[in-house]
Amino acid sequence: QTIEEITVTARKKTENLQDVPISVNALSSAVVERLGIKDIRDVVKLDSSLIFDKGFSPDDTRIVIRGIDNGRGRPVIANVFDGADISSEALNSAGASLLVSPRLIDVERIEVVKGPQVALYGRTAFGGAIQYVTKAASETPEATASLEVAQDGMQEMRFSASGPISDKLGIRFNALSWDFDGFHKNSVTGNGVGGGEGSSASIMFDWNPSEKLHIRARLDTVSDENDPPAQAFIPYNTLRKVPDVASWCNGGWVHDASCKGYAEVLETAMAWGAHDANYTGYGWQAVFGPWFTWQQSVPIFAGSYKINCSGPFYIPSVAAPDPQWNTCSPVNTPGFASTGTAINQESGTLYGGRFDDMEHWAMTGAIPGGDDLTVTQDINYAHSEGNRGSDMFGHTKDGERLQINLTYDLAVGTFSSITHIADMDVAQQYDIDKQSLPYFAQEWNVYGGTKLFSQEFRLQTENDGPFNMAMGALYWHEDTIQTSTGLSIRGFGERCTLIAIRDARGNLKSVSDMGMAGWGGPCGHTDVNIREFIDDGLANRTPDDTIRDTAHTSLYTLIDYEFNDRLTLTMEARWVDERERMTATASQGFADGMPANSGASSISLCGSHVRCDFTGGVVPLEWPPYSGTYPMISVPVVIGDTALAFNGSTGQMEPNQWTLANVTAANPTGMGPTTRQEDLTFAISDNYIVPKLVLSYEASDDLMIYGSWTESKKPGGFSTLGTGAFGFDPNGDGLPLEVQFDPEIMTVWELGFKSFWNEGALRINGAFFFEDYTDRQINIQKVIAGTLGSVTDNADGGEVFGFEVDVAWAISDTLTFTGGYTFLDTEYTDFQVYSRSAGEIARDGSCVRVEDYLGVVGEQTCMLDRTGNEFERAPKNAAVFGLNYTDQLKNRDATFFVELNARFQDERWIDNANDAYVDDAWRFDLNAGIKKGNWDVNLYVHNLLDDDTVLSAGTGPDIGNSDFRFGMVLTLLETEAYPYGPVIYTKKDDAGTYGSGDSSLSIVPAPVIRNMWYANLPDPRQVGVRVTYKF
Repeated sequence: QTIEEITVTARKKTENLQDVPISVNALSSAVVERLGIKDIRDVVKLDSSLIFDKGFSPDDTRIVIRGIDNGRGRPVIANVFDGADISSEALNSAGASLLVSPRLIDVERIEVVKGPQVALYGRTAFGGAIQYVTKAASETPEATASLEVAQDGMQEMRFSASGPISDKLGIRFNALSWDFDGFHKNSVTGNGVGGGEGSSASIMFDWNPSEKLHIRARLDTVSDENDPPAQAFIPYNTLRKVPDVASWCNGGWVHDASCKGYAEVLETAMAWGAHDANYTGYGWQAVFGPWFTWQQSVPIFAGSYKINCSGPFYIPSVAAPDPQWNTCSPVNTPGFASTGTAINQESGTLYGGRFDDMEHWAMTGAIPGGDDLTVTQDINYAHSEGNRGSDMFGHTKDGERLQINLTYDLAVGTFSSITHIADMDVAQQYDIDKQSLPYFAQEWNVYGGTKLFSQEFRLQTENDGPFNMAMGALYWHEDTIQTSTGLSIRGFGERCTLIAIRDARGNLKSVSDMGMAGWGGPCGHTDVNIREFIDDGLANRTPDDTIRDTAHTSLYTLIDYEFNDRLTLTMEARWVDERERMTATASQGFADGMPANSGASSISLCGSHVRCDFTGGVVPLEWPPYSGTYPMISVPVVIGDTALAFNGSTGQMEPNQWTLANVTAANPTGMGPTTRQEDLTFAISDNYIVPKLVLSYEASDDLMIYGSWTESKKPGGFSTLGTGAFGFDPNGDGLPLEVQFDPEIMTVWELGFKSFWNEGALRINGAFFFEDYTDRQINIQKVIAGTLGSVTDNADGGEVFGFEVDVAWAISDTLTFTGGYTFLDTEYTDFQVYSRSAGEIARDGSCVRVEDYLGVVGEQTCMLDRTGNEFERAPKNAAVFGLNYTDQLKNRDATFFVELNARFQDERWIDNANDAYVDDAWRFDLNAGIKKGNWDVNLYVHNLLDDDTVLSAGTGPDIGNSDFRFGMVLTLLETEAYPYGPVIYTKKDDAGTYGSGDSSLSIVPAPVIRNMWYANLPDPRQVGVRVTYKF
């Protein structure tokens, strides 16, 4: 028994797998049919050097090869169908696009080419390529029908037919229909997630008008509807501290003992804890005494003792609206004047707000198992699709592909033409934050189309002599648009306006609330259920477009020179000219009026700019002695209330002042519309040459050794990830530098071998490789123009050392073993990130303070050094194996098989911070089947041991658990005109230590954005059966 020889076209010519001097793995049609391989996820399970990853949306798909990840920027693996590169890149999310149907139909062979192949395959083969070779038309009529059913409502039907129409023309037709309920449920609605339904079909014609000319035309169509992905929010498990050096110190942070200042005052007022009881107060003397007499001698109001609580109080929503509620005790109670439903994750009690940036919740260590996580995704509250009031619809995909391949046999070789046209429309709707919070909703809702055209011409010689070559030209063009009507609506935050009195040595003596003077209510956290306002928010949501136009032109050549029968040199090169033009909104803009909007997709109802329990009215007249004088706090909140309220200053009943600016019959809440700046268009271009050298030596008929050197390049571009947060030109300077990233360059050395042993019964192929990166494209979070968002950036250096081995062994006539192992040692050798995000700094745990950042005087930031970290999503060890037993049933004229496949994947960091990882895991699949005559029946069990280890996870901003706040502190310092003389209040000390440096008034409007982690829940055990009949 020997291992079957496999013919591949990995180098765009027909060759035996063992004769190709590159690392290639091939799956024959027999393997595809026996194992029921449906999509790319099934393909990567059989190769230890490949990993399939999922981001937060289905178009955020990532294939990791040899540790090379396309987490940001364009894909690193070319998806090639019959010679045409159909790869694309998602807009406003990472990863590849939904251009290709993930379900494979009528595939003859799948070839996985590992290592850079840009010279051969073009623009996206930065790390390798996966080529799908479809079946040709059959010479005799044939037809096949199959039905597959499995647990959790999985059903799939396939039909194919092929045969000759005439002596020169053949046809092949394929159709597929599928339906799946999904493995998991959304706990909010009880409906399934991760399922869907769809159909696809193809028709292909093979035409041979002459002996020299062959033309193949293929038309594919697809229509898929997928439910929201089965993704769950991962609870935090670690409270991480920001290093002291990251403190601003022009006011300081509470938990940074080296600083004192306005943040200490704000946190003191928010806490109202027992430790603050010596200097908190709400009396008239505390509020107005220092305010009006800060330059006078006012010893009686100096605050050297606890300021009394006499005088009127705001009516807090934690109590019934009782004007007599003015005792001192609640003032020093935690949560005084804070209302809402948010929970403090540290204490488990109602959240009272925070102005301290020095601690942040994070996820560290291994991600919990899938059985310990729950899907809690918001429903569609506002969009008018048919799913309104139920789960988000997930995503839909409808489109067609047309491909025409032509070959003509010339006297000097073969001329080939490959024409590809694709048109795909995609719509998506998801819950971005993977949480159902009453005071926050973040909906991803986009739709748009992608048009793709490519034309390749190639001439390839097939001489018997030592010299052969191929040369070609490729034009590739993509035009894609994505319209967003997504909505982020927030109804929570903190608002504080305070006076702080310090003695001459800076010790804090009293803290008083100015909320009454500013008609803003007392200092505290408030939140409100925002769901009833989503309709009006969406009504004022102006759709915004992101448009990308990419044009690629390249020329390539491949030269083979045989020095003798054993030694061959191959030289490859591709010249590339690529241009990208991007159009997007300049910035997110601001609202015309309240409620405040931070962008077209972002609405802030209340919290930081106004309390969520503030209706804008005043205390009614029947509440003496405060009637007509003080702001009214009421429960429940009435945001956008158009009812009349009594205005004490005018003595009239008037509309709510909050919404007065925009209230109309069509817009009763007074929201927006948002003021968006105009669209901007930026362009970027690059041209370069990528070379490759391969030297192969046939040591014997059964052993080939090869070595190669390659320089691969992935172009730069514009990061569309952060445009939803801060726009295309956040700082408004007319340049896209904040969202532009550089090309990624990788140099690869590889030493490999291919061998047969034991008279062809054992095949062992392997390779050692070293990848040296420059400007690796990665994702980080940055604060730009006061807003946090994710952007694509570059890490200066990184490297990977690894080796892989593939084994196929025909142990006997009936028993076959296949296996593979890959080892990766990855490291960022030069990687600095510049960030002002407290959450990102806390994750890193270090900060090298940078003054006058980018030459801007006074601009401060942290340099986070992640040199030495390992690459994200790259396991150190990975292995696959398969054991197949095939035999004849005695006296039954039938064949049966039993096959066990297993995959091991080592733990993998989720991102380059190296703080959370998916755990190592084994997965086992069992397949068994029997074939007799025209019938073929297969039984399978996926995830045989029902392992719940999460294999794929991601990160992003956690807006719903962040702090949005506005704090204003007036700091007054006691000085003595002469020793033991009268106390005088001054705005600040000479050095400005306790104020803002040049004024006693300090304002803290910046939000504190947390990071979040989510998991793609693993598939549980699934049992299914597939029945096939061949006519």
